[in-house]
Amino acid sequence: MGRSRDVVVISSKIDSSVIVNNLQVYNYVPQKEGLFSFIFTPDTLIEQFNKYHTLILYGALQDDFIDILLDSKAKETTKTDTFTLFKLDDVWAKGQLVIVLATSLPDYVQPAISKYKNLISKTLEENYYARIKENHYNKALDKKINKTLKKFGITFDVGQGWFIDSTYKDENFIFIHSHFPDRSIFFYKKAMDEELTSSFALDKRDSLTKRYYNGDYLLRDLTSSEKIEFKGMTGLRMIGVWQNDSLVAGGPFISYFLTKHDTLYVIDGMLFNPGERKSDYFTNVEVILNSFEIF
Repeated sequence: MGRSRDVVVISSKIDSSVIVNNLQVYNYVPQKEGLFSFIFTPDTLIEQFNKYHTLILYGALQDDFIDILLDSKAKETTKTDTFTLFKLDDVWAKGQLVIVLATSLPDYVQPAISKYKNLISKTLEENYYARIKENHYNKALDKKINKTLKKFGITFDVGQGWFIDSTYKDENFIFIHSHFPDRSIFFYKKAMDEELTSSFALDKRDSLTKRYYNGDYLLRDLTSSEKIEFKGMTGLRMIGVWQNDSLVAGGPFISYFLTKHDTLYVIDGMLFNPGERKSDYFTNVEVILNSFEIF
């Protein structure tokens, strides 16, 4: 029950600002956009919201709903450690994630949130991605497009409504695209005889999109990179914002620069959805990128 981004927060004394300030994760797409949509409700209404797929319950051992949720061992641990964090699955519904933050006394609730904020946010973010991925694979995939992509030695798991553009196939560049909203994923490969660095990746992406995407370029101040391992390959993952001055357009992108056997593989996904929420669609693009296979 609920959207992928919905997180129900239940407590006897809710401080919404503490939850948002400590647990919200933001995407810059390019505007600042919160990943989660928090739904705040008192513990007296728990039965109306306990079928949602993602819940956070926080409070002290003196709260009845915390007392009911925790067994005797968990209560003793909380008394000893002052505050504890529990991750529970399928408490009231199948596939449900329930995070319980318990403290020995009410005064410790805010310090407990501060202590565990990074772990809770990471857990919520991973759960959000898993929900988007589950929704993606619950829809019918386009087997025909993968049959065509295999001719180029690759596949992506995409749904209906995606199209292939192989205009530049002789230059080892092809892309697939979809509309409503506009999304595009490209694949490129070349022999690699130099070190893969962040500077190289930034310059290479700009050169590719300048030629094949009508002059797109990335905003370097809003782009970050990290080293990754991906399906037997090593490389870099970049995430940031692209822009096109002539088209007066821009949005988020994610790129993987991967090397294997002296060959560079680049897969890149981007989104253009002006004036609308972007994180759900952008995360779905990431799910598709992560389905990438080489043949």
